[in-house]
Amino acid sequence: MLTKQQKNQFIRDGYLVLPGLLDAEELGDLRATTDQELQHRVEPFELETDVHYPGAPESENSPGGGTIRRLLHAYERHEVFKARACNPDITGPVKSLLQAEELYLTPNHHNCVMTKQPAFSSQTNWHRDTRYWHFSDKYLINVWFALGDERQENGGMLVLPGSHRWDINAEALDEAQFLIDDHPSNQARLSLAEQVDLQAGDCLLFSAHCFHAAGANKTNNAKFSLVFTFHAETTQSLPNTKSSVLPSIRID
Repeated sequence: MLTKQQKNQFIRDGYLVLPGLLDAEELGDLRATTDQELQHRVEPFELETDVHYPGAPESENSPGGGTIRRLLHAYERHEVFKARACNPDITGPVKSLLQAEELYLTPNHHNCVMTKQPAFSSQTNWHRDTRYWHFSDKYLINVWFALGDERQENGGMLVLPGSHRWDINAEALDEAQFLIDDHPSNQARLSLAEQVDLQAGDCLLFSAHCFHAAGANKTNNAKFSLVFTFHAETTQSLPNTKSSVLPSIRID
């Protein structure tokens, strides 16, 4: 379980790293499964060109247009991914942070293996995941397992500590709800950015309402991250939205 200090850090900063959560055997199984699914292009998946982020191929016919960005439906895709989502070493801490009696996984958001390939990866600008999710409140937690080392050079995570508690005026955001880098009100905010370096096997917990970003992978090796999103029983998806396409899955 989490210590009082860890809980306080999450409440203050909106994120928390749990080091070494995956042992060598499990890490090897997760990576091997990811490699196999990518090699055989097992659907469903999302291409880099689908996200239209800076640096992504313009179309499937462009160089790198077939590059897979996300292996979707990880929970349903393979037992090794499902087992990781249900492991008490992660469900316990998340329930504690959410003060939840019951824990649910949303299959509609994240629930994927995110990849950043060395030649054709894109940049993700500053955003909150709740910008395009539709729930009764903002209290969802993303669980991000690093299947290899994550650093600035391979597109590791950047966060704005405490941003899950910010009120942001509409003029500071673009049409897609990304922070406008050169907007005067964002300069002080962006100066707070922290790079979250992870070692293989580490787990990053962060609020879905926390601003985060990531650069492109500039190394010669692919980066893989297994990602799920959880919420408590009191958080409900709004009807007739993308967030309600599939019902949430009770985990614990």
